[in-house]
Parts: sequence; C-alpha cells; structure tokens
Amino acid sequence: MNRTAFAQDGFSLLELLVAIAILSLAVIPMIATQSTAIRSSSRLNEKEIARFVAENALTELSISEIPPEPGMRRGTENQAGFNYDWQAVISRIPNQPLMTIALSVNREGSAETLYQLNGFRKVK
Repeated sequence: MNRTAFAQDGFSLLELLVAIAILSLAVIPMIATQSTAIRSSSRLNEKEIARFVAENALTELSISEIPPEPGMRRGTENQAGFNYDWQAVISRIPNQPLMTIALSVNREGSAETLYQLNGFRKVK
C-alpha cells in the first residue's frame, strides 16, 4: 500500500485542545475586564442618583419660606426604585446673613456616603 493513502488532512485532537486552551487564556481576562466595567458603571449610576437626591434636598431646604433651624435634618427619598437617606447639617455663619447646609447621601441601610453637597442660604 502506498503511504500517502493513509495521510490525514485537518487537525488532530491534541492540536484542537491546545488551540482551545490558548483561546481560553485570552478570553478569561476579557470576561474579567467586562465584569469590572459593569460594576463600575453600576456604581457610577448609583452615585449619580445620590447627586439628584442631594440636589433635591438642598433645593427644598433653600427655597422654603421659613429658614430651617440650625442643627441636623434627615430625610428619605425614593429614586429609581431605591430609597436614599440624606442628612443635612445646618449652621449659621457668625455675623453674616447666611446659613451653610452640608448634605450627605447614602443608600438606605448603608453607612457609606455616596455623595456630599454643600450649599448656602440667605437668612433675612
């Protein structure tokens, strides 16, 4: 028999296994990078919502007819289906017709501050 009659075209099983191993080594870091990007995007979205909550609370405290008393105020606001707690520390500036309002926002049940905002309000 002629030896060329038994020659095979294509890849051997070992060559396929090596190719799959090399491909998997390249794909695993890409999946990890994608996962990190998704977590980062989610965190950024959460901070953006916390910014809206802080701006809403500052606006409420700034435009009320009666200025808020110095001290601490707290509230909860629902945004995007989640509750966010805000805390405002209000203090008067000595010898000035101004109050400072320092706001911080966190997710309900979490101690981590997501956003901080400072503002001023004129006192009559």
